[in-house]
Amino acid sequence: MQISFYPNFSRGFTLLEVLIVLFIVSLMTGIVVVSLPSFTQSDYFDRESQRIRVLIRMLSEKAVTQSNDYGLQIKRYDGAGVYGYEFFRYDEEYQEWQPLNESPFRPRKLDFELSLSLRVEGKTFDFFARGAPPVLMLSSGEMTPFELDIRQEKKSGLLKTLKTDGYSDVDWLKQ
Repeated sequence: MQISFYPNFSRGFTLLEVLIVLFIVSLMTGIVVVSLPSFTQSDYFDRESQRIRVLIRMLSEKAVTQSNDYGLQIKRYDGAGVYGYEFFRYDEEYQEWQPLNESPFRPRKLDFELSLSLRVEGKTFDFFARGAPPVLMLSSGEMTPFELDIRQEKKSGLLKTLKTDGYSDVDWLKQ
């Protein structure tokens, strides 16, 4: 009786099978790595759009609880094409709007990929206008009716619109 160290059937994978699996795995990894920047870009867009919504809601509640009037102004910084926003408080003593510099209501510049467009009571807002902020949050609980478009310019063209009729809460417009 002869003992064979090599059985008639083979156990394991051939070199070709292993190479095919490695090729498929590397291909899938390449696809995921290429699409990572779009995940981070939409993550920034979602985070910033959520932030402005929460800040407007917080300031509206603060207006009622502290009996102060607040305002929101959208800004476009000259030459850079960068947008931002700033909150104000009406100072009764000096009869003027004072910028809010307390956290989290400090002025904020957005990344160059995001743009803001404000429509107040159906009219497009002029970024360089002076005077009172176009969006007011009053101590009575009322707010200036507005629509604020937050848009990501690059590649994906994401768009969200915040809207209020002046009496209801600020929320996303269904698109």
